[in-house]
Amino acid sequence: MIDPTDVTKFDRTDAELQEWWLFSILVAGKTAATQARLLERFLTSIPGDGTPFEKLASLVASGALKAHCYEHRIGQYSRLVPCIEQSLALDLRNDPVEAFEAIHGVGPKTARMFLMHSRPNLRLAAIDTHVLKHLAAQGHTVPKATPPAGRLYRDLEEKFLALADAAGETPADYDLRVWKSYARTPA
Repeated sequence: MIDPTDVTKFDRTDAELQEWWLFSILVAGKTAATQARLLERFLTSIPGDGTPFEKLASLVASGALKAHCYEHRIGQYSRLVPCIEQSLALDLRNDPVEAFEAIHGVGPKTARMFLMHSRPNLRLAAIDTHVLKHLAAQGHTVPKATPPAGRLYRDLEEKFLALADAAGETPADYDLRVWKSYARTPA
């Protein structure tokens, strides 16, 4: 099961990497600890052996993915069902950030969060509400609550990376520290 307080791991097995990706797409806007438990139940209830993607591929092939998602109340069905289906074609170890962002319902924040915490030495930032609060506290002008897109995202990403550099931390370590300081208490 994913531990939301300890997500940076560069030597995940294929199964662990797939679970981390699935967590990354499920957690958007939700409480991390709750989503980790939900994902664990969602995956372990799929019959058979294999990696998470292999098990999900069997649900897709049988036409049962949507029903399984509803049964386990993962929510955001119109986003997550096609997102899961398209994700099965990803090369989680090698695809560039753009391949992740091309998946239905995945934006820069989700793609970067996954990559930053699963591949070493990447200079990326997952600009979420926690990072926006942190940037504002550091004197930067930021949007009120919605993570931005396009050029503004890249500008804020550079500011975050500069703060990580100034703190002497990797972007992944700095991101996790910021998240822990602003995140809601896990449920």
